[in-house]
This record gives sequence, C-alpha cells and structure tokens, in this order.
Amino acid sequence: MQPDMVMDYPKLLEKGYVWRVNVEMPMQDTPGDDIYEYTVTIDVVSPTQALAQYIASTIYPDSSLISVPDEPLTA
Repeated sequence: MQPDMVMDYPKLLEKGYVWRVNVEMPMQDTPGDDIYEYTVTIDVVSPTQALAQYIASTIYPDSSLISVPDEPLTA
C-alpha cells in the first residue's frame, strides 16, 4: 500500500503544526537528596496550542510546569 500524501517534519513546520514545548520535571538523584528541576524541550505536532499542551501533559504527567508559546515554530 502506498500513501497518497506524506507529511514530513518540514511540511508540518511549514503548515504551523509544530510547537516547541518546555517541560519542567522534578529530579532526585537518590532518595533523601534535594529535588531539583530540569527542563525538557520537545517538539509536539499539533494543529493547536491547547492540544500541544495536552499532549505534553499526557507524555509527562509528573511535570511541574509546561510552557507552550503563543505561536508555533516557523521554518
């Protein structure tokens, strides 16, 4: 079976469907150590900002903060 159309990353980026999301995660080296935050940046493919935030929160349910910009990435 051959697809009728392939949406690769450059095409999705061109259409405005890629959102660069920053996720802050708590991290602890060993039990009893201090907990500190580290930031994970992911590119989420989504037609809307709200859906991109939902996808990120589903992938990282233990995150302490999810930040999605007002505009998608541009080429």
